[in-house]
Amino acid sequence: MTLVDQILAVNQVVQNHMKTHHLASISADEAAELVYSAGIMSPCPPARGFAFRQFLRELKDRHGYNATFSLVGATQKGHRKGAPWTLHSFEPPSREKIAEAFAGNIAAEQEPTIDVAVQPLPDYLKEGLDVVFVGTSAGEKSAQRRHYYSHETNKFWELTNKSGLIPEYIGSENDYLVLDEGVGLTDVSKTAVSSSDGNLKDADYDVAGFREKVQKYKPKVVAFNGKRAYKEVFGHDPQGYGLANEDIADSFVFVLPSSSGADTNLTYDQKLELYIGLKTFLGTL
Repeated sequence: MTLVDQILAVNQVVQNHMKTHHLASISADEAAELVYSAGIMSPCPPARGFAFRQFLRELKDRHGYNATFSLVGATQKGHRKGAPWTLHSFEPPSREKIAEAFAGNIAAEQEPTIDVAVQPLPDYLKEGLDVVFVGTSAGEKSAQRRHYYSHETNKFWELTNKSGLIPEYIGSENDYLVLDEGVGLTDVSKTAVSSSDGNLKDADYDVAGFREKVQKYKPKVVAFNGKRAYKEVFGHDPQGYGLANEDIADSFVFVLPSSSGADTNLTYDQKLELYIGLKTFLGTL
C-alpha cells in the first residue's frame, strides 16, 4: 500500500467513525485501534498505538506539521516532541490533493530563494471577532512559510494555547482556523517583512489602513503583540501592559508583551500571566 493509499484509507476509517458517533476529535490511540481493525496497518511494540503514532511522526518529519493536519487532521499538543496526538473531524483531501501536497512539500524542501519583501501574510479578519492580535510585520520565517508566528523561538501559539485564548490544536501550521474561534490575525505593516522591528521604516506602516480594518470588522478587543505595534498606531509608548486607556473605534485596546523569543524583558511566566489576563478580560465582555 502506497503512502497516498494509506492516507486515504486512514481518513475513510477514522472520519467515518467520528461522523457516525458525532465526535469532533479522538486520541491517536483510539484512531490506531480503528486503523488496526481495518487492516490498514498492524500494531507493533513497544506499545499498541506505537505503529500509528510512528506513521504520524514520519508524516510530520518528512512533510511538516501542516501536512499532518491538512492530510489526516492530526495535531500534536504544543507541537512538542513526544506530546499526545489528536485526530480531528475534517473534510479529507482527495487523492489528487494529497499528491499535490506531497509535490509542494518536495519543492519546499529545496528552499528556493524568494523575495520575502513582497510576501505579506493574508489578514484573518471578519465581523464579530472577540479579539484581533496585531503584530508589527511578518518575520522572514513566517513570510517564507506563509503562516503567522512560524519562527521556532516565537511563543505566540504556546502562550495563546496555554492561556485558553486559542485552542491547543491550532498553531502556525493551521493558523487560518483562528477565525472559527472568534480570533483574528493581522499586522500594522502589510508590505514589509522583517524579523527585527529596527529594520522597518515609518513608511512601512499603514496605520490608516489598519484603523480602517478595525472600523470595518469591529472586534471586541484589539490586542497588540508587543509595545512597538501599539506605538506605531498611537504615536507614543503605552503606559504599560494590559488594558489601555485608548480605544480604536468601538474596540478596546489591550497591550501584550511581544511573543518573540528575542524579547527577554519579561519571563515566559510573566508573559503568560498577561495573556491569561486578556482571556479573563474577554470573559467580562
